[in-house]
Amino acid sequence: MNHPAQRPDPSQRSGGSPTVSPFMIPLLFVGIVIGFLAGYFFPGWGLIAVAAVLLLAVSAVLRGWSRDGATGAVVGVVLGYGGILLVALFRGVL
Repeated sequence: MNHPAQRPDPSQRSGGSPTVSPFMIPLLFVGIVIGFLAGYFFPGWGLIAVAAVLLLAVSAVLRGWSRDGATGAVVGVVLGYGGILLVALFRGVL
């Protein structure tokens, strides 16, 4: 007879892959696009776009929304902005 305290918790999987929020990939892609466009058209002002997305992500997490989605948005914007600035640096534009 299994007591409730002896049953394994179904939310704690052993050996399985961790679950990821369905908002992670779309927000990562949107973040990359925003970061790329901000860095391409407004290299100096693009940092404001990065800061705005960071602020929106922090406020979304504090409201209890998807932490994975917010992380994807921030990582995407930083990768997009940083990537286009690196391309500009290596091409001699900056």
